[in-house]
Amino acid sequence: MAALTITTTRQYLDWPLGQTINQNDLKQQLGVHATDSDGTDLTNKVLANLTQVNINQQGEYPVLFNVMNATGQTAQTSITLNVRPMRTQATAPQQPQATPRKKNRGWLWTLLVIVVLLCLVWVLVNHRNQQAQQAANNNQQSSQIANNSNNINKLSNNDRKLANQVAELKGATKQYEKDKNQQALNQRLDQIENKNQQLANQTQSSTTQNQLNQVTNTIEQVRQDPSNGTQIVNELRHQDGFKEIWVNISSMVQNWMAKFAE
Repeated sequence: MAALTITTTRQYLDWPLGQTINQNDLKQQLGVHATDSDGTDLTNKVLANLTQVNINQQGEYPVLFNVMNATGQTAQTSITLNVRPMRTQATAPQQPQATPRKKNRGWLWTLLVIVVLLCLVWVLVNHRNQQAQQAANNNQQSSQIANNSNNINKLSNNDRKLANQVAELKGATKQYEKDKNQQALNQRLDQIENKNQQLANQTQSSTTQNQLNQVTNTIEQVRQDPSNGTQIVNELRHQDGFKEIWVNISSMVQNWMAKFAE
């Protein structure tokens, strides 16, 4: 029987700086599609985790897409969102209109033509260099995404779920550091804790249950001391079973861990 799957037609997307992100528009542009093990289309149940995206600051941000079926099985995939100012088409420079000149001024026109030609050559060469640099950057990003995808395949299903829980918890603490919104933090912690309890009830692995209990305990510690939330979450990496998750993780979770771990 086929497993629950979630796919995208694109793994890298440019997004205009300052433009609000609508989840449906984002999924449509990326070609997100989710299919249950029985062939049921679950695309409308796919949710994007945008906690690490700052639309008002230029940069590359990881976005993780999650989907859960009726039996509690989950699947996830990730893409990179590049927030940047979008270029506007430059208007072609207008040549200054020539004013009447006296005779024997033909050499001025010749000089003007040479200057224009040199400018055109410089523009073409610069454009080609930019294209080559962009192609090199795209190749590097594709290679990194492929490597991260290989790391995802190395994780068991339980480890993927556990890694996602830790990543969402860490994202919540990082967001609190930015906005100091206690109410929003508590709502995120409630959601993570509820999902934690669901996963603990679903798994048959005592090891995974113990790890999920450690995550629950960490959530309570963050509630009591939100100002040091990220540092508290980072302590999990020293616990049994979490070190491997910190290394072998989905591209988004791995980027979060690498960026915020100290």
